[in-house]
Amino acid sequence: MPVLESLMLGEKTAVVFDIGSVYTKCGFAGETGPRFIMPTEITLPTGEKRSISSCDGKDKRREFLTTFLYNIYYRHLLVNPKDRRVVVVESVLCPSSFREVLADVLFNHFEAPSVLFATSHLMALFTLGISSAVVLDCGYTDAQVLPVYEGYTLLNAWQSAQLGSKRIHENIRGYLNENAKLVDVINGESQLTPCPDCFISEHIVEDIKVRTCFISPHNRAVQWKAWKDSAESSVTKPNLYQETFIFPLDKLGNERPIQVASDIRELAVECLFSGDNDQITITTLILRSILLAPIDIRRKLAENIVLIGGTTMLPGFVSRLMEELNSLVELPEFSKLQALKGSFKFHNPPGEANYIGWLGGAIFGALECLPGRSLSRSSFLGNGLVPDWCTQIDQKHNDLERQDTTRQ
Repeated sequence: MPVLESLMLGEKTAVVFDIGSVYTKCGFAGETGPRFIMPTEITLPTGEKRSISSCDGKDKRREFLTTFLYNIYYRHLLVNPKDRRVVVVESVLCPSSFREVLADVLFNHFEAPSVLFATSHLMALFTLGISSAVVLDCGYTDAQVLPVYEGYTLLNAWQSAQLGSKRIHENIRGYLNENAKLVDVINGESQLTPCPDCFISEHIVEDIKVRTCFISPHNRAVQWKAWKDSAESSVTKPNLYQETFIFPLDKLGNERPIQVASDIRELAVECLFSGDNDQITITTLILRSILLAPIDIRRKLAENIVLIGGTTMLPGFVSRLMEELNSLVELPEFSKLQALKGSFKFHNPPGEANYIGWLGGAIFGALECLPGRSLSRSSFLGNGLVPDWCTQIDQKHNDLERQDTTRQ
């Protein structure tokens, strides 16, 4: 019985993890936000930092997760892992191999009582109290769109593309390599020198993105595209407040600032909406996902769009996405969706977009049904298998059908 199991465990609140490729959110169920948002990395005895993305193979991942979770449990959350159930908020694209290693570490090393694996798209809806929506999760590596109708995920309408912060970071790094200059003060005068590649670390790139970049409106993006495509510079460059800006590096371990061209603030992030060779953008992902959904629920999905993930927090993202949706819906590819023009609406979740998935997991982790929905330690030690979250949904559905048949 779930209630009896909770009483036996002293009804201690569950621990909620959202382990991303760059940042990890951790905290307790029932709280309004994560206790800590930290880089998904560990520091080796040599002083070198190692990230989860650099760990290939189960052994290296197990070693990384053991050290990483130890730091979370004993240095940040300050709790005994044996007393706390665990809720893991994961991506739809989370590999089964990673899930199995994570479960092995939690059950065998930390002896967690139970673990629940839940997708971030479903958990995000718990924060809004709705059961139907199109959820866009735009994080570091990619952007994923998954429609949810009455609590059921429409996997046939799932869309994904590598349109995340990683793509933006690559653009910023390219601009810096071409145009950035170090500012040296010699005899009271500022002099510019080429910026070596070693100066352009990932921290500098991310800091420039967060502090300076923004999404331009659609009409200004058209002007930038016309200027870039003009081989003979016959098109006037869009107006800028200033051609360059000085970006300080003192907080990033360098006393000398760098001079950066101002157009990087807009052009570096334009990749999210400009499209690649296949004309895939954030907007087309959403429209194609709605187009693949049943015709009678398309309007409801269009009126309930939820944005999660740190990349969606860029200034101007929501307004630009609204413009693009109402514009691209008139293309022949989306002719069946033209009736939805002007119907697109976005929800405003009760928190920042980068931890909405975690917040939904914290809400679900506080429910009494958590023990019955979770994978228990005894079950895992018995067969060593970690069922996929969609497999669990099918199993629950089959159990309900068998119960109805028995009653009849």
